[in-house]
Amino acid sequence: MEEAVYCKAEGTTLYIKATGHVTALVCPPLKQAVFERLEAPPPVEAVYLDLSACEYMDSTFLGLIVGTQKHFARQRQGQARKSITLLSVNDACRGLLRTIGVVGMVELSDEKVRFPEDLPQLSDGAKTSARFILDAHEELSAISQDNRQRFSTLTEVLRKAAEAEEGGPKP
Repeated sequence: MEEAVYCKAEGTTLYIKATGHVTALVCPPLKQAVFERLEAPPPVEAVYLDLSACEYMDSTFLGLIVGTQKHFARQRQGQARKSITLLSVNDACRGLLRTIGVVGMVELSDEKVRFPEDLPQLSDGAKTSARFILDAHEELSAISQDNRQRFSTLTEVLRKAAEAEEGGPKP
């Protein structure tokens, strides 16, 4: 199955669908679309992520889920706490979510949510930057000490790569 992400906002609901082996390659355009909508009026009331056709998700995508949840929660500050809802998560992806500690941050549901029929596929063809991948892994590392240890070598390598991409270390 082709790796792809789809996203559309209708009213105050944001619909996202991930298919195939979802990796860092498709994350930047998704983050841009999701965060732009979360920051625009009217406030988003619900975020649904359909994982029924997602066979696997890498740690960058897991970090994007965490970052999206945090951003959504910040946008709803002062209102009833809401979580993004992950729909139809298979056992393999559920295991990844549990291992990394994402399960307690989001809602898992097998509810059948009607998605718009004309959900556009997101793709910009751009290379995913080391900074983007680092940011996603820092989101995961912030969840637990286990994750800090799990991703410590990778985040160190990514930090150096991001600094090189950006022209040297930050003061």
